Amino acid sequence: MSTLNSTASLDPLHRQWQIAAGVGGLLVISGYFWLRQGVLPPDWALRWALLAALCLTVELIVLRRNLHKNRPSPDSPLHVALGWGNGLTLARGAAYALMAGFLFAPRPGALLDWVPAILYSASIVADYCDGYLARITNHSTLLGEILDIEFDGLGMLVAMALAVQYGQLPATVLLLAASRPLFLWGMKLRERRGLPNHPMTPSDERRIAAGLLMGFMGIVLWPLFTPPATHIAGAVFGGAVAASFLRDWLVVIGWLKPNSSAYNGWRTWLKTFLFDRLPLLLRLASLPVAGLLLWSIARAPAIGSAGLPSGLVPLLIGLGILSGIAALLGVIARLAALGLVALACADLILRGESLEALVLLALGVLLVALGNGSPALYTPDERLLRRRAGVRTSTPERRA
Repeated sequence: MSTLNSTASLDPLHRQWQIAAGVGGLLVISGYFWLRQGVLPPDWALRWALLAALCLTVELIVLRRNLHKNRPSPDSPLHVALGWGNGLTLARGAAYALMAGFLFAPRPGALLDWVPAILYSASIVADYCDGYLARITNHSTLLGEILDIEFDGLGMLVAMALAVQYGQLPATVLLLAASRPLFLWGMKLRERRGLPNHPMTPSDERRIAAGLLMGFMGIVLWPLFTPPATHIAGAVFGGAVAASFLRDWLVVIGWLKPNSSAYNGWRTWLKTFLFDRLPLLLRLASLPVAGLLLWSIARAPAIGSAGLPSGLVPLLIGLGILSGIAALLGVIARLAALGLVALACADLILRGESLEALVLLALGVLLVALGNGSPALYTPDERLLRRRAGVRTSTPERRA
């Protein structure tokens, strides 16, 4: 891989930045002309283009200011190519910019309702793959870490704002989007006042919680799902991330001392309860609740009178039984929990709100967030979540 130490090596990176800016600009311009061809009113199309261009400009500024960090470490030679990993991160940023164009407007209707959800779901896949590409091509850089963090925050802000705008989530979730900037601002404020910022301990759960929140946001934007299901799921995932930030902040200001025996004892008990005992209770409860819901679905006359395919009820029953048994036994319980969530959401869409559907939804979402618990028969999903793609062992990450 080509590397140079001199300042002149920034010139190829500047040219690649110009290419990225040109491609992003063409995307926005093309989107504008397509939208105004009868898809959206001209003023809506212009607003979309301006918002998308503003978001894209912010991303390009972040990229330009950090080109000199396109190296594995501060004392390493500079890579003269952005690399495949950073290229995929930039594509993810372009998707966030296109999503941002839909802000401050009602749902556009028809097929456009699906566009933000598709863009964000594709970005989640890209978020997993960009780091993998960087590692397998030996092109992990400080620039890539910065772009990943900054673009993740921007994408989450846009996704949450759209979810609130469309009524999928309450406005309070926007506090989560601002939590990281507020966290960093608080640390800088403490430095200015001469107060120490105590180091945070490595944590796999921090990364897992953030990843699950991204996955949830990718789902909640789909027009298929509506409150109260989205509000219940949002409370679970949002609460997990908020608790993670609160714990880290208490460590930073010194109220929690990770090395103290009292803290470690309390933390061990809490982790055992949350990630071993509570998931087991959720698994034990999921099968009977799923059975009750399936009994209600099978007896509901509204299912047949709605003109739905005759094979739908057996499919739902099969999904519920399979997911409930797998969850009960601890066989990839997170995936089984997604099946239970899908069953609850299908029932909410078909028959409206019911107590058993809401309870099953809450059980499934909690099980997705907390994991398989113990004992469990087969848990490859736990290893997958804790291992970074492209490396053999898990690398705990710090809040940056």
